[in-house]
Amino acid sequence: MAKDLQSTKVSAAEQTVVASKQTDITTVITKEEQNMVENMAAKESYVPQENGTGFFFIKGAPTERKDITTVITADEQKMVEKMSVKEGFVPQEIRTGFFFIKEK
Repeated sequence: MAKDLQSTKVSAAEQTVVASKQTDITTVITKEEQNMVENMAAKESYVPQENGTGFFFIKGAPTERKDITTVITADEQKMVEKMSVKEGFVPQEIRTGFFFIKEK
């Protein structure tokens, strides 16, 4: 009977399929990590984080314009004000998203 049971081993290909069906994952990147990535010579790499996760980055070509304007809706502003976290990233459907830091 035991030989009729399915194996608990999962191939890498099966794991990839499972991972691709999971929901989106939000990774918070600290100011220090952002500065570190910006100062690295590498154009792409992986940065491990203390909590055991990490993130990949790929740097695009630098733009001539350094300032970027991000439009934040009133609903997004209210959402950030109601959040208990003091800093974070808010992804936007149409735009790239924005980082925020709440002052005390």
